[in-house]
Amino acid sequence: MSHDQTLHLRDQLERVLEQFEADVELLSELTTPEKLAQIRTSADNLEEILTEVKRYFIGVRDKLAEARGIPPAKELAQLVIGASTEALSSILEAEHNLEELSTKLKRKRRGSITKDEIYYAEYGAKDAIRKSQHILKRIAEEAEHLPDEI
Repeated sequence: MSHDQTLHLRDQLERVLEQFEADVELLSELTTPEKLAQIRTSADNLEEILTEVKRYFIGVRDKLAEARGIPPAKELAQLVIGASTEALSSILEAEHNLEELSTKLKRKRRGSITKDEIYYAEYGAKDAIRKSQHILKRIAEEAEHLPDEI
């Protein structure tokens, strides 16, 4: 684990998450496939960075498998792996709901999108946001205690 690499991933996650949060706010005003495409792209970006973060911390955990006890880096890895798994699950749920909205918007006879459909898409997205914020918080709390290299 590199302290710098951990902070770099945190910064990337923070940037992608900020964009995703801003785009999720557009759900309540959703009227065109173009707006939905923007939200879906943002969701894909969040899924990608969460996958990268999870993969990185799985590598950290594997490097520390033989370490006695639970060093701070291993504890952080376990927490991030769990939170990123949950965040990925939520973002996949949101993407599924966004796909259903996309199908509805592409129909020739567009029906209006119901509040329930928006709610389900927002719920998964906001859950992914909460879990991603938890990852950022944990990395920030543990950053001082991480070694420069493992």
